[in-house]
Amino acid sequence: MAIHSFETEIEQEGQFTFVSVPFSPREVWGPRPRFRVNGTINGIEVRGTLGALGTAYFLRLSKTWIRTAGLEAGDRVRVQLDMDEQE
Repeated sequence: MAIHSFETEIEQEGQFTFVSVPFSPREVWGPRPRFRVNGTINGIEVRGTLGALGTAYFLRLSKTWIRTAGLEAGDRVRVQLDMDEQE
């Protein structure tokens, strides 16, 4: 699987903090019921399942992860994601 790198901003809607994924995981990794991913945000390890809203995908970030990483909504970040091989 190929690692996908991109820059984006951390976004927040209500209590929901996330990064938008600017590519279609279905096109990149093939169709599947869930897309479990791992990678880094600004060099800090991250792991999760991509959420979808229509054709847009996002990775939700927990409050604990945000606090530990020292980041907040509006911060510009470098993201690297790949399919989680342990799926």
